[in-house]
Amino acid sequence: MEYRRKEAFRHVLIREVPVTYNCQRDRLERHQQGKIVDISPSGIKLFTEENLPCEKEAIELDLSFKLYSKPIHVRGDVRWKRAFGSGYQYGVDLNTVDEHQELIISELKLRRRKEVFEENRQNS
Repeated sequence: MEYRRKEAFRHVLIREVPVTYNCQRDRLERHQQGKIVDISPSGIKLFTEENLPCEKEAIELDLSFKLYSKPIHVRGDVRWKRAFGSGYQYGVDLNTVDEHQELIISELKLRRRKEVFEENRQNS
């Protein structure tokens, strides 16, 4: 079996991660809040109450969030949109370089380690 270390994976977050994103539309820059539902080194599923018109035009977002301890700032392109509850879910393809991907992976590992430790402590 051949292993592909660079192959993307998706991590569903137990607790959603708050994210701030900037979206430039109609020559106005808008700062909005949302939540990351799941994440991979190359993309995220974002939930927000804002209805972005991504069907009409390509939308690029500047995203800022913290998975564990280090702030992460990346850009991404909205690829799809789906109505969900009181808002919308968006698939965002991150424009990441290897350094960003490695940071996301290492922060996810630390976050997951903490979650497992807390689960074990609660079950004891």
